[in-house]
Amino acid sequence: MEVLHMKEDKDEKITLEVSEDEFKKLQRLLEMHEEQKEEEQQREQEDKNTNFVQLYRDHMPEMRWLMTNHSFASSLLFFILEHMDNRNALACSYSVFEDYFGKSRMTIYRAIKLLEENGFIDVLKMGTSNVYLVNADLAWTDSRSSKKYAKYDGKILVSKKENKDYEYRKQFDRFKALRERENLK
Repeated sequence: MEVLHMKEDKDEKITLEVSEDEFKKLQRLLEMHEEQKEEEQQREQEDKNTNFVQLYRDHMPEMRWLMTNHSFASSLLFFILEHMDNRNALACSYSVFEDYFGKSRMTIYRAIKLLEENGFIDVLKMGTSNVYLVNADLAWTDSRSSKKYAKYDGKILVSKKENKDYEYRKQFDRFKALRERENLK
């Protein structure tokens, strides 16, 4: 006979006398309960789905236009999408793009300009670097992972003086202009 002591309330104790077989069954039941809790925690962690980028269907025509007509700008956008934080921002210098793509500064500049002019991204100045903001109507993410370059969580401060016109630019208007100009449906 095994004696099992259980506390139901803080003050009340319950003593049970059980056979060895019953005791083993109770132990197994407790083990199964713990395994179930661990599996549930693992599922909850997986459900958080932090490693994704969601593209909205409303702007698939713009994405197709970009991929069809401007493959390098498309690759650059996907690099930014891959590495942006959960606020759709990536802060880095041109050197990161030059190292990764092996392209000239001018090629990178033209691709960034195309992305900005057509509403895919906004570019804010931060000293000698830039902060690339992906249009939240195009994509959003909660990804924290990075395969090649280290990223750090933290506040990014940009100067109003360097970015005077940011508040007045409308990404949606640039998408609209792109749709009309290129007859995208």
